[in-house]
Amino acid sequence: MRKLLDIGIEQLKKMIGEMANGSIEALESARKSIEGDFDSTEEISSRLHLIRADVLELATELLVRYSPVAGDLRFIQSAIDVSYDLYRISRYAMEIERTARIVGGSTELSRRAFTLTEEAVRLSVDAFMGLNETLVGRLLELDRRIDGYYLRSLEALNESPGKARDALIMRHLERISDHAKEIGARVIYIKEGRRV
Repeated sequence: MRKLLDIGIEQLKKMIGEMANGSIEALESARKSIEGDFDSTEEISSRLHLIRADVLELATELLVRYSPVAGDLRFIQSAIDVSYDLYRISRYAMEIERTARIVGGSTELSRRAFTLTEEAVRLSVDAFMGLNETLVGRLLELDRRIDGYYLRSLEALNESPGKARDALIMRHLERISDHAKEIGARVIYIKEGRRV
């Protein structure tokens, strides 16, 4: 029975990896949209929604059929949470594309923050897939910097309402970064059994 549980956990990892690649693809597409190159992040997000449903189905089956304990149980619970985070990242990317298409104005801060946000998502996935606690510290630093960009974008609205586009996009990037931070927090939970 242990072998079947291991096979199921490996399948979960594969699906999370596929979702991670999709969320990065959605972010890259959203970044291009602020340059005026509109691709369809909606299609990517729809694909991730379907994969997330498969993650939930497999995770439920593993929980019911094999009654996992300790690290296996925490991994399965975390896979469910991470699938949600990755799906939400794709939805925020879709909102960035929609904002870029509809709202005109500056994107000075969000252009700089995009690189950090993409790095945060990649780092969070690497930390989760490798259960690497060391990467989580770097992830927290990136999240702090992205939060700073977001606050600056809000302050810039006082000076110029034309910076609304930047603030709206920064809001989505800040939320993406928060989801990436949550993915990293799952590493601590899986390895140590404590929530941070």
